Amino acid sequence: MESAMGKLKIGRIYRLEFPGIAARVIEPPAGRNSAKFPFLVESLILRSRWYVNEFGEPDNVHSPKLVVPDEDSRSARPVSN
Repeated sequence: MESAMGKLKIGRIYRLEFPGIAARVIEPPAGRNSAKFPFLVESLILRSRWYVNEFGEPDNVHSPKLVVPDEDSRSARPVSN
């Protein structure tokens, strides 16, 4: 499953706004899909799960935001040999 904007992908690991902590986007349970927050995020270090939208913004004020790289910055990276 990929968002309409193509920013988040299930199975990938993204940084959080907290320094040095990351979280993985996982498949949400059946029947729990939300139109506004379709992605479920899990952090083993924080020992929690929360829903985010395609921009990495959480569904509540207590959960951290994901740092989602721009498509332009991903394609502009130089290829090293």
